[in-house]
Amino acid sequence: MQYDKNRFKVWSLRPPFVLFWVLFPGIMFFELMSGLRLPKVVLVDKESDKLRRERTYYPCPHCETLNDARLWTEENVLGNWYGLVCPSCHQIIPCLWSILSLVVLAITFPLRYFPERFFRRRWLEIEKERLTNVLERPLIQTKSINNRLLINWLLRGTLYFGVFMWLIFAVIPQVWEVLNGGEWNLRMLFFGLLIFMVGGYVWGLFMPFLNLNRKRKKAERPESD
Repeated sequence: MQYDKNRFKVWSLRPPFVLFWVLFPGIMFFELMSGLRLPKVVLVDKESDKLRRERTYYPCPHCETLNDARLWTEENVLGNWYGLVCPSCHQIIPCLWSILSLVVLAITFPLRYFPERFFRRRWLEIEKERLTNVLERPLIQTKSINNRLLINWLLRGTLYFGVFMWLIFAVIPQVWEVLNGGEWNLRMLFFGLLIFMVGGYVWGLFMPFLNLNRKRKKAERPESD
């Protein structure tokens, strides 16, 4: 796909956040259960002084459309199990998979094959309808971090990140222990829930500032005579 490399900064597998997405085991629950996906290629406009979320684009390799990343925010951020559907050509924009998600998908392939042949077609129709609804109204333009935005991210961080991490690293090991003849460690479950929810709260507190960060312009030097 062709794009202006002088204008756009390309996110690939190099940035730490993307590597975290691919390698961190907990991302599997977001991908397989919630349908939260991240495109393989993300473009950020280096020349614009808008907020980060307003200068981020998801390019479609099929029709070469630069899709505004805000199309997949709010109520459209989840449910994208097979990838992001381009609103222009209705093809799938390739997305990242965490390593653990690929392992689970490979193991369950015989069970998923026939049901997914029907479900995938139905899912695509639902995605087209969702995108049509999003395109009919103005995209979100957040000028500052208001109380509503902050509370929204705090709830997402506490519930999505905190509770899912608690299930992965506390509940599932405990279930495995009980199945092998051990006993429930209720104290560990309780304190684990507190720790992961606090971690999710901190994550939710940090994300608005990352998404609403403005590009810092370099000060122009006066030309020498």
